[in-house]
Amino acid sequence: MFENLRLLKIFFHCMLVLCVLLSTELLACDTTPSLNVSNVIDNGDGTYYMDITACIGSSGSADGFDLYFNNDINIIGTTVTEVTATGTGNVASVSVSNGIWLAFFDQYNPATNTPYFENGAWGLDCIEFGVIVDDNPEGATLCSVGMNEDCLGFTQQEVFVTCGVIPGPCLPNYFLTDNGTIDSSVLPAGQNCNFAPFNDEIIELNVTCDGNFNFSLTQDQSLNWPGESWLTIAVGCCSGVIEQTSSFGFIDPTITIDTYLTEGTYYIIVDIEGNGFPGDYILDVTSDADLTLVSEANAGEDQLTCQDFSNLDGNNPVGNSEVGTWTVINGNGLLTDPSNPTTTVTNLSNGNNTFQWEIANDCASSVDEVTIEVANNINLDIPETIYCLDQIPLSVVGGVNSGEWSVEPDFNIEIDDINANNTFATVNAYGNYVFTYTICGEEFSQEVNVESIAPTLSSDSDTYYCLEEFQLIAEVEGDPGYWDVEGPYIADFNNITSLTPIINVEGYGTYVFIYYGCGTSTEITINMSGIEPTIDGPEDIYCLDSFELSSNVEGDPGYWSFEGPGNAVFENQNNNNTSVSVDAYGTYIFNYNGCGLTSEYIVNSLELMPQILNPIDNYTTYCDLEINLEAYVLDDPGYWDFEGPGNAVFENQTSTNTSVLVDTYGAYEFTYYGCGTNSESVTVNFNTSNPEILAETNIYCELNTALSAQIYGNENIQWFVNNGPDNANVNFSNSTELNTEMTVSEYGLYEIGITACGVTSFAEISFEPIAPHIIANNFQNCILTATLLAYTDDPNGGGPWSQTGGPEGAIFSDPNSNITEVTVPVFGLYNFSYQGCDTISNINIGFECPLIIPNTLTPNGDGNNDFFIINNLNPSIYSESLFTVYNRWGVVVFTAMQYGLNGEFWDGKTTYKNEPVTDGVYFYVLEVFNNAKQQKEEYTGEINIFISNSSSSNDE
Repeated sequence: MFENLRLLKIFFHCMLVLCVLLSTELLACDTTPSLNVSNVIDNGDGTYYMDITACIGSSGSADGFDLYFNNDINIIGTTVTEVTATGTGNVASVSVSNGIWLAFFDQYNPATNTPYFENGAWGLDCIEFGVIVDDNPEGATLCSVGMNEDCLGFTQQEVFVTCGVIPGPCLPNYFLTDNGTIDSSVLPAGQNCNFAPFNDEIIELNVTCDGNFNFSLTQDQSLNWPGESWLTIAVGCCSGVIEQTSSFGFIDPTITIDTYLTEGTYYIIVDIEGNGFPGDYILDVTSDADLTLVSEANAGEDQLTCQDFSNLDGNNPVGNSEVGTWTVINGNGLLTDPSNPTTTVTNLSNGNNTFQWEIANDCASSVDEVTIEVANNINLDIPETIYCLDQIPLSVVGGVNSGEWSVEPDFNIEIDDINANNTFATVNAYGNYVFTYTICGEEFSQEVNVESIAPTLSSDSDTYYCLEEFQLIAEVEGDPGYWDVEGPYIADFNNITSLTPIINVEGYGTYVFIYYGCGTSTEITINMSGIEPTIDGPEDIYCLDSFELSSNVEGDPGYWSFEGPGNAVFENQNNNNTSVSVDAYGTYIFNYNGCGLTSEYIVNSLELMPQILNPIDNYTTYCDLEINLEAYVLDDPGYWDFEGPGNAVFENQTSTNTSVLVDTYGAYEFTYYGCGTNSESVTVNFNTSNPEILAETNIYCELNTALSAQIYGNENIQWFVNNGPDNANVNFSNSTELNTEMTVSEYGLYEIGITACGVTSFAEISFEPIAPHIIANNFQNCILTATLLAYTDDPNGGGPWSQTGGPEGAIFSDPNSNITEVTVPVFGLYNFSYQGCDTISNINIGFECPLIIPNTLTPNGDGNNDFFIINNLNPSIYSESLFTVYNRWGVVVFTAMQYGLNGEFWDGKTTYKNEPVTDGVYFYVLEVFNNAKQQKEEYTGEINIFISNSSSSNDE
């Protein structure tokens, strides 16, 4: 049926939309999307699974749609990674983030507004999938944006939101009693019951009075286009249908049910089609039942009488339909007129008689009760005899709490409540008492005798030992008293009035204990006796070692005492188990005094010779005046002693493990004394040895060197400097180790020493610098560059190069390298230096062309070749020059010192007369000192002199 109805409904939906599109633009679109949730499952871990059916509306979905809750519930998972629109076949990717489920269609272009994920299929294009949420979703609302993309203006102005309520437990939405009106809407509700396939709401109806009921359901916002609706009356929340009706819609927005209901609880279920219809409704519930309130019943005050009849006093009914009725609830009685509020009741029974007055109408009633007590046939329930001043129970059968108690004599006794039927009397003296109960002018009496009973005394034994505590037991019927005692010593009770006291006596003997109670007394005799203690311990001890003594005593522990050759110290003299230390050797007698008796025990304190464990006898050690000694002694440790060529100092002379330091090499005997005697002596030989220094004697170009020494032992080592250059500083990296590093501040000869094993050895070490060795040509022929090479032992490589002579401006290609190229500005003699190993080496290099000496001279005054000029005779290269000219006969005709160096050259005249020489061939000798080469050079040759008729040049 539901399926046929749904197909028909779809047809009408289509017709409705078509009509709207053809007739008016007041409605923007048909709101046909839907969200349906089913199969909610608890996963057991706080999360829930549910199936979702999302149906796209007539206005389609552009770039997809989302799902979210309107509360704190979050979507945390889904069963799909993409969804497909059934109409277009388009695929949207699915993701879950921040509690929201999102299907996104990335091919949608906002500029062209195409293509749509789904164009719209009037709510028939449905997509199914599952989601997981983090809380129970039942009853919550699930919403979506994007399921009816372009549908605005119908009910929503900005974004069309589609919502659906998740089915929950069958819980009423509203509550009514007897009648009323509900104005609501099923749109936000889910489908709770399966009476119809729509959203529904549940109303719980409480019927207090039977009647004919009318139920009217109206779709008040339908605008004369109501949707399909169902109205169900049931005895259960979603079950037990009593009556049901439905309307297809479009004709009448109201449907009704008329039915008769008795008192009870009923459920009204409203189902209305929500797709495309408002879902608003008004439910009216009315009935013809008389719901007028009934008068409150009042049965009057409770009564006490000594007669078997009385008059009742109820209130009168007020309403026209109200009726009053008396009934017997408890006891007995005959009602003259049960409907009369003040009727007479007869034949009352003794005790309580209860009657109920009820006022009722057709739908309600009110009741009240009254009790009539008949105080006749009184009986007293009191014991004739009580013992030990026990309380006397007083009880009356009949006459509930309406009489009064009294007693004779009235002193030493008190009644707790004289007006109560059941009470008690407290008595403080023994004797006879008469109790009387008076009611309705009549007295009822009984005598009670208060007597005493001798207490019964007992104990676990009549004899106890070692002053142990014991318990006495007194059995007394009542009126407990106290204890007393007779005996040789004081007896202490933990509670002298207790029936079961704990007693401690302070001495041995016979005690008589008396208990006074229940008006009399009883005695019991207890004997306190002693038991001799037993002692356990060692028979022999050694080296005054402490030992344990223990005594076994049944109780009343005492103390220890002793007799012996020395003193004995008890760790705890009053303890059964104690540690004992004696200070002398011999026989001791120990006594333990306890439980009234004394026992003795004998212990022998014996000597035991110590043993020296280390070193062995006749042990030899080298270069070490200290040795460790170790002795073993069972106990009573003593001290060390020695004999030897020098003195010996013990680190701890009274310790069994100690070191000893002697001040002289030789043989020593060591003895340990302890445990009343001494050990056998051991001999230790302390021998010496000469150290040998191992080191290089010549150290070049460095101010440090490694030192080492060889010696039998390596104790008490000390390196030192015995002699060295003035103001020089010397440092040893570790002056007390065999291997050390020696660093000095100055070059020179040092005498060092090492002292070890009481002996000193010496050695000399020379620290010497070595100047760098420079290799280069000392004369560069007609070039202004030279290559310089320096060799040095300097570990840092030496340098830099510097110019120390000659015209300024020399340039080094790499001044910090031991190989460099130097370029000078002009020809001349230069001096270059290179540092290394704390020294400086120099080299002179001359930069010049070779001397050019002519072979002709024409001193005729014509200004051409008038002087014998020697070219390249550079004063910076040559420091001395001697020029001598010989004639053919070997006679000196001219000689000059510093020739050419002083800028003067020969003009062909003799030295002595300053006369011109004649034409001819002469012989010259030129001697110069080459500063660059640091050597004398000699040049010789012929000079052709032409004085007359000559104009030749000497440039040849």
